[in-house]
Amino acid sequence: MSVGRKRSFDKSAALDKAMRLFWKNGYSGTSVSELTELLGINKPSLYAAFGNKEQLFTSALQHYRSSYGEPVLDKLDNPQSLPLRDRIQAYMTGVIDLVSDQHSPKGCLFVKSSCESGSSWMPDGVTESLQDQGLQARQKMTALFEDEQQQGRLSREVKANEAADYLMSVLYGISVMARQGRARKDLIAIVEMALKTLPVGES
Repeated sequence: MSVGRKRSFDKSAALDKAMRLFWKNGYSGTSVSELTELLGINKPSLYAAFGNKEQLFTSALQHYRSSYGEPVLDKLDNPQSLPLRDRIQAYMTGVIDLVSDQHSPKGCLFVKSSCESGSSWMPDGVTESLQDQGLQARQKMTALFEDEQQQGRLSREVKANEAADYLMSVLYGISVMARQGRARKDLIAIVEMALKTLPVGES
């Protein structure tokens, strides 16, 4: 009888599984033994494929950003034919859909991890990665408001960096509330209130 061929290790699928475990339990709440059990590999294989826990988590953050975060963030720019208010609304609604998805852990991996950053159990390298990603998101939003001002579609009196900070703070709160189980309609109501306070005009 011939011996069956050994099943190959799907690194991409394994990374997605690891990301979801971190998403559910957080960095400190996820152990290496839980990761190896979930992925069906031993510790040496885990380290060979991804490095240590910190390196795996950093890779998971990048995977989360590219697979989930960036497609939603893209709604701020596209389609350009939509008014700024409509694009912001589409973006914030997209965030709600992501953090309240019944098929994924509740909340946002980035926001949950940011709440852990600075603690004794969060490595400095991970904290720096979170800060870098947060800065990039803030810069993108700030650039969006500045571009609208240059195009004459947004008042020059609006401080672009403050508007970006406000938008991010609302989204952080939405993520936390979604993780606590708040209904989608409640989160949508928050978006509608935020849009009334942002000086971005009407649809």
